[in-house]
Amino acid sequence: MTYISSDGRIGGGGGWSLSTIPNLLWGFINFIVLFFQTMINPDLTKRGNGYSSNYRSTGRGPPPGPPSRRMGRLRGNDSPGIPPMPGGG
Repeated sequence: MTYISSDGRIGGGGGWSLSTIPNLLWGFINFIVLFFQTMINPDLTKRGNGYSSNYRSTGRGPPPGPPSRRMGRLRGNDSPGIPPMPGGG
């Protein structure tokens, strides 16, 4: 693991070790497998073929009561006055 010492020097550079080669090999194999899986079946998810991630509630309409006011819209006379002209004109 890389670290910075109190005097500002960088130390502990990982470099190559014996465990780096199998990690690179498995990373390459996983990449190839996932690449071809998505080419053959793009709808495949980690939970299986038929899994859906639809989070909408079913069978329920809008909440009862009057609709809420839209954000950002001013109603009636709630608008501020016109700013004064520079120079008093």
